[in-house]
Amino acid sequence: MSGTLPSADTARALVLALAETAGLVATPRAPAGEQAEREACDLIERCLQLCRDAPAVPAEPVRTVHHFACTGGTLICKCLAALPNVQLLSEVDPLSTLRWNRIQPQFAPTDTTLQLRQSPRGVSPELLVRLFAQNLLAIQAECAALGQHLVLRDHAHSHFCVGDSVPERPTLREMLPPDLPVLSVVTVRHPIDSYIALSGNGWIHHAPGTFDEYCRRYQAFLDRHDALPTVRYEDFVERPEPTMRALCELLQLPFREDFVQLFPAIRLTGDSGRGGEQIAERPRRRPPPPLCAELLASHEVGPLCARLGYAPSTLQEGLEPPPASTGDR
Repeated sequence: MSGTLPSADTARALVLALAETAGLVATPRAPAGEQAEREACDLIERCLQLCRDAPAVPAEPVRTVHHFACTGGTLICKCLAALPNVQLLSEVDPLSTLRWNRIQPQFAPTDTTLQLRQSPRGVSPELLVRLFAQNLLAIQAECAALGQHLVLRDHAHSHFCVGDSVPERPTLREMLPPDLPVLSVVTVRHPIDSYIALSGNGWIHHAPGTFDEYCRRYQAFLDRHDALPTVRYEDFVERPEPTMRALCELLQLPFREDFVQLFPAIRLTGDSGRGGEQIAERPRRRPPPPLCAELLASHEVGPLCARLGYAPSTLQEGLEPPPASTGDR
C-alpha cells in the first residue's frame, strides 16, 4: 500500500465500473432506465463520501540513525536490520569524500553518482544532494509498497571527523526531501572508548589529530543533532531488550525479542568492533602510554562527558598506571 487514498476521479471511475458490471448503468449492450441511473449516482455519491470521511493514512516515514565511528553503531544497526521488514542502508553520506580518489578513478559501473564525481568536469554538491533526494524518494516508495521500513545509517564521520575543519554543509538529515516524514535518533558511546578504538583502527582523519580536537568535533556533531533523542551504547549492551524496545518506539519499528539471535547473520559495512555473537559489556581497552597520557590530560572530555551523561569517575577507568612490581629484581 502506498499510504494514500484514491482521488475522487479515480474513485468515481471505479464505482462506475462496478455499477456497470452490476447492471446499474447503461452499457452499449444494455441501456439502463432512469431509476437505475439514479441508483448508480446515489451509490457513487455514498462511496465518494466514504472516501472523503475516511481518516488520512500517514505516510511511511524514513528513519535515520546518527553516530560517530567506533561508538557501537554497527552493532545497534545490525540489531535494527534484524527486525521484521526493516530495510537498512549502512553508512550513507552523499557528500562524503572518503574512499574517493581523484587521481585514480574507481571501477563503478552501477554507481552513477561516483561516475559523475570522477568525470573530467566533476559535479556540484547541489546536484549530488538533488540526486540523493530523488533516489531516496524512489527507494522509499518501493519500500512502502512492499511493506518495508527504510532506515538510513548516517556516516557522520565523513562530515565531522575529516580534514582541517568541519565543513559548512548539510547533514544527512538536512539533505532529506522536505516533504518526507522523518524519525531520527542519535547513538553515543563514551568518547574515551570510541577514541581508543578509532586510534587503534587508524581512522584519525581530522587535523590536528588530537583527542581534544575529537571532543570539539563530537560537540559540533551533537550541536547539529541537538533536538534528537539519544541512546547510549553502554545502556544497549547492558540491557539489550529494553533498550531496543525503547529504540523501536522512537523509530516506530516493530519490536521482536529474537533480534538477539538474528543479528549475527546481518552483514553491514563499518563492522570494525571486537566481533562475537553476544551482546555484552566489555572492559575498556588499555591504550598505548602516549595516548593514555593524552586522554588523562584532556581539557575537553569533561564537558563532553557531562553533556552525554557519563559520570566523572569514568574519565580515568582503565587509564591509571599499572601498579609497580614488588618482586625481586
